[in-house]
Amino acid sequence: MGTMVQRRSTMANDNGPELKTYNYLKSFFEGPKLSEEDMKLPMWQRFKLLQDMRAKDPAGARNSAIFFRCLLLFQAPTQLYVFIAHIVPFFFGDYGPWVEYYMKVFVAFVFFNGMANWLCVILYDPGYYKTKDNPNLQLGNFDQPPDQFVPLIEQSSNGMNGHCVYDLTAKEGLPWEFCNECEMYIPPRSKHCKHCKKCILKRDHHCFMVGNCIGFKNQRYFFVLAFYALITGLVGGYFTYKYIQIEVWPHMYSWTYLIPPVTVVQTLFGQLTIFECLLVFHVILEFLFGTFGFIYFTSQLTVVALGKTLYELSRQTGVKSSNSINRNFRSVFGDFWLLNFIFPMTLIFRQRDDGIHWEGIKIDYNGNEKKNEDANNVI
Repeated sequence: MGTMVQRRSTMANDNGPELKTYNYLKSFFEGPKLSEEDMKLPMWQRFKLLQDMRAKDPAGARNSAIFFRCLLLFQAPTQLYVFIAHIVPFFFGDYGPWVEYYMKVFVAFVFFNGMANWLCVILYDPGYYKTKDNPNLQLGNFDQPPDQFVPLIEQSSNGMNGHCVYDLTAKEGLPWEFCNECEMYIPPRSKHCKHCKKCILKRDHHCFMVGNCIGFKNQRYFFVLAFYALITGLVGGYFTYKYIQIEVWPHMYSWTYLIPPVTVVQTLFGQLTIFECLLVFHVILEFLFGTFGFIYFTSQLTVVALGKTLYELSRQTGVKSSNSINRNFRSVFGDFWLLNFIFPMTLIFRQRDDGIHWEGIKIDYNGNEKKNEDANNVI
């Protein structure tokens, strides 16, 4: 009897890792489900409800980040190989060896620049954390710093909405807000991200394509990454499409071969080669990434020129910038900001702002109140 119990316990332990793997894969592909009553709501309310449900599930954002990062790690190196080994020689080989050589150098330059900025977007954490050794930290009522800690900012309460005003004698005089989730005061223009579970300095938006928030410390890299995604996506997608049209299309019996599931099946049955299957996946992913790159690049170009963030622009928070367009770009990129599109210039040209002080930025609270009153009158 004891042997049977021991054998059953051993089997349960053996099935433990398999069960965990199954549950992880199940959670990876399964999303939150709405109830029958929620399905009766309008589409925009259902979409917002699904967003809130995904935000409460930490596995959702993590799985999305893993999926898109693995997809990019597959797409980028294989696309580099296809262009250098096949597409560039096919289209530019007739112009001479030097033209072909310089085109390969250009392709490699775009690849390494895009990957470098992608890594910087991920590795540069835009969060604002609660630490005792942070001299710019606004403390709550129950937080006591050590005796040797001398705050470098003046704290005072304005008695409104739990705000703590930062250095009212300064020109910017922007209020600090209290984050209930992190239980600390956060600098102006900072917001709490429900997906990252932390406060973000100058939060722009949460990008599921890269798997983390875009804020003060990594917005410059995201801007450049969107630019190179636009180039590699649309320009690269065009050349890949033309290569398929000339070299691969005559071997296909139907246009359905361009549908990814059909492409995989035909490859398994030997109708298409692995290289031809790779080209089909490349042209789809390139136009997909190119479209997202165009959307993000144009949106970042707009908000940076205005001196705002996507969050501030969409929520109409009343943030106004009196700075010039060049000053707004230097706030994000640092001096000589155009050089960031050649190589990340983090160590050479620092950003003009520090994520806490905002020269030339004001918040029009009266404008927000007027908009809210007008909205209520309309309703």
